[in-house]
Amino acid sequence: MLNRAVFLLGLCLSTDLLGGNPGFIENKNQWSCGIDFVASIPGGHMVLRPGQFSYSFIDYEKINGLHDQSHTAFNEINPNESYSEAIAGRTVNVNFLNSNPDAVPKASNRYKAYYNYFLGSDPTRWASKVYAYEEITYASLYNGIDLKLFTRGHNIKYDFVVSPGADPDQIKIVYAGARSLLVKEGDLIVDGEFAEIMEKKPIAYQWVNGTQRFIAVDYALANNQLSFYFPDGYDPCYELTIDPLIIFSTYSGFTADNWGSTATPGENGKLYSAGVTNETTFGGDFPAFNAESQAGPFQVNYGGAYDVAIFKYDSAGQEMLYASFLGGSDSESPHSLIVNEADELIVLGTTSSFNYPTTSGVIDPTFNGGGGVTDHVVRYNNGSDIFVAKISKDGSQLLASTFLGGSNLDGLNPSNSPLVVNYGDQLRGDIITDQQGDIFISTVTSSVDFPVQNSFNTTHGAGGTDAVVMKLSSDLTQILWGAFLGGSGMDASHTIKFDSQGNILVAGGTASANFPATVGSYQQTLSGNVDGWIAKLKADGSGIITATFTGTSSFDQVYFLDLNSNDEVYVYGQTSGPFPVTPGVYNNPGSGQFLQKLSSDLTTLKFSTVFGSGIGIPNISPTAFLVNDCNNIYMTGWGGVVNQNTFHWNSNTLGMPVSGDAFQSTTSGSDFYFMVLTEDATEFLYGTYMGGSLSRTHVDGGTSRFDKSGIVYHAVCSGCAAFNAQNQSSSDFPTTANAWSRNNNSQNCNNAAFKFDLSSLRARIVTNSIKLDQPGIKKICYPDKIVFQNRSTGGQFYEWDFGDGTSEVKADTVAIVHQYQKDGNYLVKLRAVDQGTCVGEDFDYVNITVNKAKGWVGEDQTICFGAEVQLQAGGGSHYEWTRTTKDSLVSQAAQPFFSPKDTTRYFVSVTDVNNCVVNDTVNVNVVPRIELQFEFEKVANCMDRASIKLLNNTATDEEQFFDLGDDRLTTERQVTHTYEADGNYRIRLVGKREFCVFEESVELPFFTIRVPNVITPGNTDANSAGKNDTFRIIYGDSEDSPTTTEAGIRVSLVVYNRWGKLAYQNKNYDDSWAGEGLEAGTYYYEAEIENEPTCKGWIQIIR
Repeated sequence: MLNRAVFLLGLCLSTDLLGGNPGFIENKNQWSCGIDFVASIPGGHMVLRPGQFSYSFIDYEKINGLHDQSHTAFNEINPNESYSEAIAGRTVNVNFLNSNPDAVPKASNRYKAYYNYFLGSDPTRWASKVYAYEEITYASLYNGIDLKLFTRGHNIKYDFVVSPGADPDQIKIVYAGARSLLVKEGDLIVDGEFAEIMEKKPIAYQWVNGTQRFIAVDYALANNQLSFYFPDGYDPCYELTIDPLIIFSTYSGFTADNWGSTATPGENGKLYSAGVTNETTFGGDFPAFNAESQAGPFQVNYGGAYDVAIFKYDSAGQEMLYASFLGGSDSESPHSLIVNEADELIVLGTTSSFNYPTTSGVIDPTFNGGGGVTDHVVRYNNGSDIFVAKISKDGSQLLASTFLGGSNLDGLNPSNSPLVVNYGDQLRGDIITDQQGDIFISTVTSSVDFPVQNSFNTTHGAGGTDAVVMKLSSDLTQILWGAFLGGSGMDASHTIKFDSQGNILVAGGTASANFPATVGSYQQTLSGNVDGWIAKLKADGSGIITATFTGTSSFDQVYFLDLNSNDEVYVYGQTSGPFPVTPGVYNNPGSGQFLQKLSSDLTTLKFSTVFGSGIGIPNISPTAFLVNDCNNIYMTGWGGVVNQNTFHWNSNTLGMPVSGDAFQSTTSGSDFYFMVLTEDATEFLYGTYMGGSLSRTHVDGGTSRFDKSGIVYHAVCSGCAAFNAQNQSSSDFPTTANAWSRNNNSQNCNNAAFKFDLSSLRARIVTNSIKLDQPGIKKICYPDKIVFQNRSTGGQFYEWDFGDGTSEVKADTVAIVHQYQKDGNYLVKLRAVDQGTCVGEDFDYVNITVNKAKGWVGEDQTICFGAEVQLQAGGGSHYEWTRTTKDSLVSQAAQPFFSPKDTTRYFVSVTDVNNCVVNDTVNVNVVPRIELQFEFEKVANCMDRASIKLLNNTATDEEQFFDLGDDRLTTERQVTHTYEADGNYRIRLVGKREFCVFEESVELPFFTIRVPNVITPGNTDANSAGKNDTFRIIYGDSEDSPTTTEAGIRVSLVVYNRWGKLAYQNKNYDDSWAGEGLEAGTYYYEAEIENEPTCKGWIQIIR
């Protein structure tokens, strides 16, 4: 049976105006064609379109005010005067990111009522019999996910229906136009200015074999993007502690000034590093040599100015295998290195030398020059050409070398370009090779006549610089194809990769609004003064498959890209704008380095984040980037004083995130920085600095590289006298023992090369709860289970010892669930074994404490209906009582009081000082009350005390009796009783059920009532004058009993003559009637006495 997941969201809107017609009203041309349905909601309307809907609200407070103004007095001076004022409104668009744009709303459940629209004078916009519908469905809004909307009174509810196998993480919602978004007590509050939209806390459930199972779900809100978080549905724990192994770090040790620009892995873990060297400015020597070949290095002699300096080290950095110049009489700079399938080194760089060494038969053996004298890190006295060189594996031969250029600067980003924001950005560029050895380059040119051919674009954008992408034959004799990529502004390409199909991915920066972004790509327009861009090109150079911008309203630029095994694209760059941060990713808000992942077709953003110190601008200039085979993400860069003092980013490396196991956790502010994130960027795995305390570590342009196992091969320029804290060169960059050179022997800089290895054998235990929501847990409660996650790297097999006499050997890193049989302390040991590594084995340990829960819960209770009960619990430091498992908290007392009306089960959670929890229930059995019912009637003759008639109407058979209030009890169901004395008596009907007693009662007065039968108004007899002048009803049987008026008993008195004519009436009689205006004689009275039967009789008036 297939299971289907449903996510329910209730939507409420709060405004000053209540109302709205139910249903989604169809559009039959009465509204614009882009609208499918409209629903009236409080304060405005909800409009449904393909792939989205929106809420529109207007200022009803202003409307009401204007409505009041319309009721003012008539204007006699100007009777035709009219009043108009704009009414403010706001629209909130609900956009579903990366959803199916063709998902069209379809209606169902039509209401019987319909509407007619005859608006305006254009009959084509009139519509009749326009129906409203109860339900709307957006089928396949996402892959395998439908959206359903329902009307519920004045509110709207919508559901996401997720099919089996579909991923709810696809759902990402943006509220464009809202003033603010807030998640409060689980509800989403959207401020629409004139209305508040409340989307209630989501509910998720599945039907499994006919049973509805609810799933914990919450909103996740980040940067105005809403998604859903399932705390129990996914493993949120990717804890991976990475200890770096610095394989080696070494200076070149040469006395000549030599800088660090670019590095790449060589065969069998060897490292190539390159920079420039100058033997004239600071003197010293660059002793070119070759330990791998008796033929020596391919270029022994210094050419002049700045030459490329190439070094090759063994895998441990203990031996330099060769050092060679590459250059002519003017300046050169290396931009990028790569080793091809034949283990030959390929170099991309720029030169200003007419006599730069080239080989015969190559594409262009002649320097083209152009651009004049220019300073781009080093001085180019003759303009610049690009060069590409291929060097033999042993460094003895320059196998092929060619110029590539036109009549202007080639390979250089002009220093005044808006794309140049870091020291060394002038020397960006990248080079890769395919399996056939053919060479691909990604670079830049100012030459409109640069030799591009056989491609989708051979026309320069004439905006200063264009990006250039080229494919060259492996022997550098042919340009197989080459293309400009740019617009009318400044453009450059910094990075290049292949996808699994052989297509070319390139990326860089642009200031061109007409850069050839393609329709349907992630971002089709330029957002700021400089944006990053990414393009996928056909393998034969014949076309652009997809191209997109990425950026904000400020500066943004891509420096590196990489791909995972699914050809999804990751980019790494810099930003100074409000760069998007998607929900759930690790981020440092306000930071200037960005990381993004896009779909393989560059149409969909998978995630986006920023990292750094949060200063609003970049901290580091990117130098290397990797998405490794395990999809962990590696980023490097440098920053600090060199950027500041060369009029670039005024920033430093202070405050960058570092991990607890960082190689170097502090920074001088001008250091190299290294960072690792998980594949989805949700977790920060590792961060470290690397640098000295005196010199200002930097890179002189160019790229370095990782290998796919996560080892970075890097070149930096360090120990320089320039900007040094002690105003002279130093050897403060960290080096390893037995390195080729631990000293900078130059009067200025040394090329420092290093390898960081993240793939060595490491045993690592991560403890966790069964729900995988407590990584690092060290204490558990018996009999709970504990999860041991194996986060080791490099092991062939793993030996577990759980400290309780049990053990296990595993060939994989699958987590182990273990249950200890008693409380105590246990030492857990993990041995990771790989005989193929230099260490062979590694160990990790963790201490686990198993505690017994101290909490206890009292017995069940039985109480009578209406009674209060005190429940019992103890042994804890925290208590939570609820009535059901789904109820909210009802008490946090250890021994709370409750008064349940029905038999109730209370759930209690007792947490002790060790966080051990006892969960139990207490049943409170409530004995139901007896529904006692009786009738009563007072019987009186208005001459003496009334009697009471009682009738027990209770339907049950339990024991019952009347308590008459005068110490008399009776079980008779019909009772007539006369009280022996005046007074107020409480009459109770009492019933017994089990041990409980219930009663119903009434309190009634029983007093002797004496109504006179004669009054003598105006009596002048000395003995009786004034004693019987008025009609007075005596309330009681004693001589001094009060009248009803004196006793506060309300009386309504009516008197008639013998012929039935009304003689007197008073509804609040006060003992005052003396027969005024009436003749002596007999009259009939009716006296309604409060709480007594009505008295009727004859009264004689004697005068």
